[in-house]
Amino acid sequence: MPVNSTPAATRLCDADEVWRLLAENVRPLDIEEVAVGEARGRRLATDATCRFDFPPFDRAVVDGFAVRSADFQGGAARLKAIDLVRAGGPRGAALTAGHCARINTGAPLPDGADAVVMVERATDPEAELVELRDSPTFGANIDRAGAILRHGATVVPRGARVTNGALAALVSAGVSRVRSHRPPRVTLLTTGDELVDAGAPLGDGQVYDSNALLLGGEIRAAGAVLLHVGRCPDDRAALEGALRDALASDVLIVVGGMSRGTHDLVPRTLSDLGVSWLVAGLQIKPGKPTRIGRSPSGGWVMGLPGNPVSAAVCFSLFGRALMSGLAGGPCGPPPRLRAILATPLSANGGRPMYQPARWSADADGTLRAEPLTWRGSGDPFGLALATALIAREANAPSAVAGDAVALMPLGDL
Repeated sequence: MPVNSTPAATRLCDADEVWRLLAENVRPLDIEEVAVGEARGRRLATDATCRFDFPPFDRAVVDGFAVRSADFQGGAARLKAIDLVRAGGPRGAALTAGHCARINTGAPLPDGADAVVMVERATDPEAELVELRDSPTFGANIDRAGAILRHGATVVPRGARVTNGALAALVSAGVSRVRSHRPPRVTLLTTGDELVDAGAPLGDGQVYDSNALLLGGEIRAAGAVLLHVGRCPDDRAALEGALRDALASDVLIVVGGMSRGTHDLVPRTLSDLGVSWLVAGLQIKPGKPTRIGRSPSGGWVMGLPGNPVSAAVCFSLFGRALMSGLAGGPCGPPPRLRAILATPLSANGGRPMYQPARWSADADGTLRAEPLTWRGSGDPFGLALATALIAREANAPSAVAGDAVALMPLGDL
């Protein structure tokens, strides 16, 4: 066994073993405090708690009339409207027997009031003497102070990702700054003499560098910071220089040059630069040449095959898990959902397979999976419509429309 590898790196790993190795070895990055408006997509390092009782005052939950429930007899009351209490304004004059106040949703409840009657219960809402047809109970249509959250209660827990909904909750709870793990900073390097920029003339044997856009977008979607995107030819000296500089990142993702061809120089070059391998090949299809390791400085290295489908599948399965773990989240697999095949699926070979697919939902909630046309991992065009992967065991038999399959949605649910 090479000195810069682990036992798992001497054989092909199955997907579950890779997720286990990531969970055992990935640790969250540094904690930093940021303004709540800058926290979108980050994972919290500590619980974010409510800064006061919420709501901070008794408030109306409907438009109508603030009343004293004791004024109602026989399902009605005739009351003098003495004030209008608006949301964002003062609570107004205190109510005494026989009086009410017009009130807006969210407005503070006047002293003396113990219920709110909906405006629809008034025979003439604009009259000075308002007839209300109701029998309000004590506390009707009111949020009491602290009824929703108490001061110090957890709003968003440690480890949760800050979504748009979480941002709204944090701001409502008076949270202006949060402590979060900083997102991983990633360098993406594509390799190969055959690669050219999009739109450039294609020479003999050349292809466009689709992986730069594909993986760049996936890295950002996973919540990481893409520091740099570079490209390197299949030249040992050039590759060594580019890789040495890139190893300073939290994560280096190298695409291409990972197999055993004469110009597949990346694994040996990275090993010579001190990278130790946790994973040196996968027992799945596509993505067999994928590698995961650590740099001498403690950063992470992921080597992906150059074929676009292989690169996309393996980043979705393992790259997102790595980014999540570094940001303070889980390192496990994507969720698996039960779906019904929309079209037939051929038998697969001796490795577990992850087939690009498109999912949809019937009106009754049944999920359907449509396998996309795929002529091997070098065919990028099925990715254009892919929204999921169909996960299949090794030697799975052919399946027909209506059979159940395991569906792994791409991206966040």
